[in-house]
Amino acid sequence: MCEFCTKHGEGKKWYENISNYTLEVFHQVNSEQNFKSYLANFYHSLSVDIRKAYTWKKRLPHIYRLLAYPIVTKHSKKTHFGQIVPLEDIENILTHFSSVVRLPCICRKVTTGQNKRYCFGIGMDLTPIFQDLPDFSDFDRLSIDEAKEYIRHLDKEGQTHSVWTFNTPFIAALCNCDRDCMAYRVQMKMELGKVMWKGEYVANIDSSQCNGCRECMKRCYFGAITYDRSNIKCSVKLLNCYGCGICRAVCKNNALSLSDRSAVPLAAHDW
Repeated sequence: MCEFCTKHGEGKKWYENISNYTLEVFHQVNSEQNFKSYLANFYHSLSVDIRKAYTWKKRLPHIYRLLAYPIVTKHSKKTHFGQIVPLEDIENILTHFSSVVRLPCICRKVTTGQNKRYCFGIGMDLTPIFQDLPDFSDFDRLSIDEAKEYIRHLDKEGQTHSVWTFNTPFIAALCNCDRDCMAYRVQMKMELGKVMWKGEYVANIDSSQCNGCRECMKRCYFGAITYDRSNIKCSVKLLNCYGCGICRAVCKNNALSLSDRSAVPLAAHDW
């Protein structure tokens, strides 16, 4: 299990420890005013502060990697980070709640200018805060069955699922991300810091079922699937795999599955 499970999981995956979604944990690490201030500044942080950091990184790449990258990573672990979670674990988490709140995705607003509601507020009811913030006030409430159905649709569409802290270990958001996600861009494209951790799983491909169509390769955002022209099969690069599982939805032969990361020696300690 990852370091967050060890610290905050109480013997299970840390995001399955429902106390991490509660008012009690929220008040241990946060306050309503601090949370509101953080969200009010969220768009500016994504659209302005990240651009400035990237400009600095391009000018001084070696210094940035040596000094700034570890600082950004340490800060994100303490304040706001995400971990990839596959569909079935998301559905298990949702069974503990009576409803969720679907929110505008600020990442998509920054990167595409579109107001898509791909994010969810889960656990503690934070709508009294959301309703006072223009970027978050256009929300709607879904039943758990409605939320599950919608997330299954996003899974087929190719959205990776992740849970996010707002002062660790308090979890308040479930995001559904693609290459337009700012977390993906910050980590995978800009390489400004580690803000999104790999999941508790890795993908594997049953070569006897794989026909080499490469649809899974097209779907993977992390460069974790390769193609061997000699035997016309795909395979998984374990150290690249984030364990999101969205590759499974495009495989017509059901050749893809997920295995516990801890049971795969090469990937067991790679987060």
